[in-house]
Amino acid sequence: MKVVILAGGGGTRLFPLSRSCYPKQFLEIAGQPSLLAQTLSRYRRAARDSDIIIITNDNYIDHVKDELRRLAATDIHILTEPIGRNTAPAIALALSYAMRELGAGPDEPMVVTPSDHRIEPEDAYIARIHDAAEIAAGGSIVTLGVVPERAETGYGYIEATGVRVGNGYRVHAFIEKPDAATAARYLAAGNYYWNSGVFIFTIGTMIQEMQHLAPAIAALASGGYEAALAQFHDMPNISIDYAIAEKSDRMAVVPMDGIFWSDIGSFDAIFDLLQDHHGNAIYGDVKSKECHNTMLLGGKRLIVGLGLEDIMVIDTPDVLLVARRGESQKVKDIVSELKSEHRREVEESCTIHHPQGREE
Repeated sequence: MKVVILAGGGGTRLFPLSRSCYPKQFLEIAGQPSLLAQTLSRYRRAARDSDIIIITNDNYIDHVKDELRRLAATDIHILTEPIGRNTAPAIALALSYAMRELGAGPDEPMVVTPSDHRIEPEDAYIARIHDAAEIAAGGSIVTLGVVPERAETGYGYIEATGVRVGNGYRVHAFIEKPDAATAARYLAAGNYYWNSGVFIFTIGTMIQEMQHLAPAIAALASGGYEAALAQFHDMPNISIDYAIAEKSDRMAVVPMDGIFWSDIGSFDAIFDLLQDHHGNAIYGDVKSKECHNTMLLGGKRLIVGLGLEDIMVIDTPDVLLVARRGESQKVKDIVSELKSEHRREVEESCTIHHPQGREE
């Protein structure tokens, strides 16, 4: 089994903890290993280091190497994209590398996964990966579906049919982020899952589907790894979801029932991870009194919270974020405004405060 970890993205929803030069996959939340390190540790249960590929870019390669040194994972491969072209070209590059450099054949199973998710328990999750690999051996492209806990509007959904495929189901459709009423209907129906972004397939199956559904990518990658790398600038900028998953009639979904999953896509998700029995999420040098449903993430200085409710405070050396709880999805809008103003804090600053106090 080959494992491809996508670690080139740079999100904006966790600003100011994450920045364009230090995205969330490298964050160490509440003293835990970084999300990338957690991802690596998870998949080292399923594959040898020499069968794991990390795809990143030149801006992040030093951070990736630092994580690998900490884990003593010197045999893991690192590929750098010459330019960001989304996940479908990245996967095509990984396919070429696996065949050319790692000797993988068409029947080799491959897992493609984001690098910035929290998943527990890991043993149960890896068992689902093996279930998916068995289904993929029959020619399917398999994704893992998160069993929804609520009518969430921030995730894409997968609609499963009643047709069983091994321990999963045939997919009827991939659906964009719904409105609240539609999400509630999906939750009640019981055959809809959140899209985890994890895909499992054999190398031969994915090549066939790219040739059929994404011929421009397939053609540019057909000459081998070096040729694919040289022509990467000409690749279409498209995700694997749009290029393949939403069009293919070979999709299957394996539900991740009994497994906790979070994409740590907002401060609300961090709040859920850190929430204590008082209903607050507090970390760092913080003193609070009579606070409720409040998150206080401290930095190098003392934060005092008195009588706060439904508030979040995120302190870093150069930015202090104060917002009402539940508004964290709007952080990316503020980041866009700051970028338009060419603010140093979003464009240049790499003095990043981590919740546990380490700085880069």
